[in-house]
Amino acid sequence: MAFTLSNLVQSVFSDLGQIEGTFGLFDATGGSATTFVNSNFNNFDTQPETDVFKNYLAIVVRDAAGASASPEGKWSVCSGYVDTTWTGTIATVTDAIASGDTIMLAKQDKFPLSQIIWAANKALESLGDLPANANISLTTADNQTEYAIPVAVKRGLKQVWIQGVTDDANDNEWIQVHDSRNELTTGGTASILYLPQYPSGYVIRLIYTGAHPILSAYSDVINEYVHPTVATNSTILKLLEWYNRLDANQSPDSYFLWLENEYRNKYLPLALAKNPIARPKRSPQYAVFGQSSATDSVPDPV
Repeated sequence: MAFTLSNLVQSVFSDLGQIEGTFGLFDATGGSATTFVNSNFNNFDTQPETDVFKNYLAIVVRDAAGASASPEGKWSVCSGYVDTTWTGTIATVTDAIASGDTIMLAKQDKFPLSQIIWAANKALESLGDLPANANISLTTADNQTEYAIPVAVKRGLKQVWIQGVTDDANDNEWIQVHDSRNELTTGGTASILYLPQYPSGYVIRLIYTGAHPILSAYSDVINEYVHPTVATNSTILKLLEWYNRLDANQSPDSYFLWLENEYRNKYLPLALAKNPIARPKRSPQYAVFGQSSATDSVPDPV
């Protein structure tokens, strides 16, 4: 199952103790696209009072049907709560909240959602370039040894492969090219890939790493090579760095200042040690003098 921005936000709120202590996680007894209802609050000796959840973030943690259907993962700010009907009012989550859907109520007084999303993007950036999809936009041409590498690929280019047998779409027998050269260029412009002369019609496969796509929507997926614990701990570290630099939070006795050091020196390093990020290795480069690359070993395209 994909680890999404919504899953990450839930983990951050939970790990930082921002889930409402008594009523913060429950199964709804009903609702709509703009409300959640939990009549089970009536069973508590001390029930939540009117508007107690105002400005909390309501997140649909799980859809009761178990198929991850909408509104699972969606969030909305709670604008009011009526204690006589146990009903919270939210901006629309498009599809109705139903009985059995699990709801999380998170405080936003210290760590607003917008700041968590910003921290998540900074955290993923701090982890360095990550494995990206292989680029197959280039094809060999007769009498051509120079190819323009897309801007998104040039920084993190690790390996170059050339298509082998082409009569079977599921078995192209890719051949790795070791005598290529990537010429660096100025920012925003394609770099030049120098290859030996190949017959025309072969796909060039570029294996590269790159910056993580910006996260913004609840359903945005975090790169699977980043373990959820690594994503969560690195996001919390960035969030605490921001929080502890605010003028009001400079006390040396601050719990969150202590916690920042714990995440920097213990939690994040341990998570990375247990769950290292797999990255493609840069291909070794060599040239065989007196002949070109393995051109003769590549048959003409079918």
